[in-house]
Amino acid sequence: MKSVVVLALLGFSMVMNERKIIEAIQSATRNVDPYGLTPRGAVKELSELLRKSGRYDEFDNHCIHTIGTSGAAWTIEEFAQEVVSRAAMVGAEAVLGEVHSYQATDQVQLQQVLLLHDIHIGEAFTFSNGVRLVDLQDLPESPLRDSLIRQRWGSQMGWRIDAVLATDFTVKKDIRTQDKDRANDWSALNEQTTLIKLLDDTRLLLSLARHADYGIAALASTTLIPAQLSFVDRGLGYNVFAEPHAAFGPEIIGFEAQQADNLIVAFGRLNEETQARVRIALKRLNDVKIDRNWANKAINLRICLENIFLNPEEERQIARRISERAPGHTGFSKTRARKVYGFLSKAVHTGETQQHPEINERMIAREVQLVLRKIIQDGAYPVWPDTNRYWQSKLPKWLNRILLRFGIKPGS
Repeated sequence: MKSVVVLALLGFSMVMNERKIIEAIQSATRNVDPYGLTPRGAVKELSELLRKSGRYDEFDNHCIHTIGTSGAAWTIEEFAQEVVSRAAMVGAEAVLGEVHSYQATDQVQLQQVLLLHDIHIGEAFTFSNGVRLVDLQDLPESPLRDSLIRQRWGSQMGWRIDAVLATDFTVKKDIRTQDKDRANDWSALNEQTTLIKLLDDTRLLLSLARHADYGIAALASTTLIPAQLSFVDRGLGYNVFAEPHAAFGPEIIGFEAQQADNLIVAFGRLNEETQARVRIALKRLNDVKIDRNWANKAINLRICLENIFLNPEEERQIARRISERAPGHTGFSKTRARKVYGFLSKAVHTGETQQHPEINERMIAREVQLVLRKIIQDGAYPVWPDTNRYWQSKLPKWLNRILLRFGIKPGS
């Protein structure tokens, strides 16, 4: 009988303490400024009640809450301020419910997003790899989304975000004290790296599906924390994409997204080595589309040609080999292919815009784009003949040995 009474009293005490916490939150919300901040003095009573209850110790004593690859150490005063800021939007009882749900779970549902510069979409699209192309406003409610929406009409940085690529993922909740040893666990970083690569591959294949004039510039990738967890959002890091941002073009339509999805499926069937090689050409081709600097365009187009038409071990006689191989896979004749490469090489070495009555970077980009699509659809690069072995077979063995002794590869 006594134990029942004790339990009842304990339950009553918890309910009363919870009621006092709610009232303290409601009182503190009256002091929230237009920026969502609360003066430290306004949360003093709330901080004391939270600490006294014992239920929120994981938000005190500099305990570290890690979400993905970012984390922050907490004091009860900082936690109280975040709770009050959230309560100003959803109410005191609602925010306490969100806190208790977070405490009761072992995993957190998040999204990794890739912020696209000045890209407009006709409609949302979900690709077969699980990545979604969505308008910024269609993202789940979150502090990040709201901040980006406020800035997109008046960014002083000169960028504009209307659409993003997003994918869902789940992370294990990780809470530890400052003095607790932390092993070198790179799983969260490895997972985020994999997610960013997935988003970027999708972007580059979507760019490949578009007209050869129109690329897709990315600003950064970051983790989106939903609004119901905003009380633990102390600011997450951005993985910035250091690339040109001169994107321009019409909105992405459903046909382009569907064509991109076909390429995504075909790309997924490639082995890892081929994917890595194709990824280089995809990135350089997209850079051509989003860069205003002509010399950079020439450099990147030259890299694309070498990536496609040369075996990895080949280093010299590039122009001759490209002129022999390109005609069977592009609209270039042997003579024209040699001129194209010379045209790009001159720009690479001089840094000056080149003029030619029949050759320009748009024409070259169009041919490169068509060949890359075919490689992905075919599932492999064409097998080019090993020119070095051919010439080695034509030379006497004693001459081969002499040439190799002097560091000269026969046929190079």
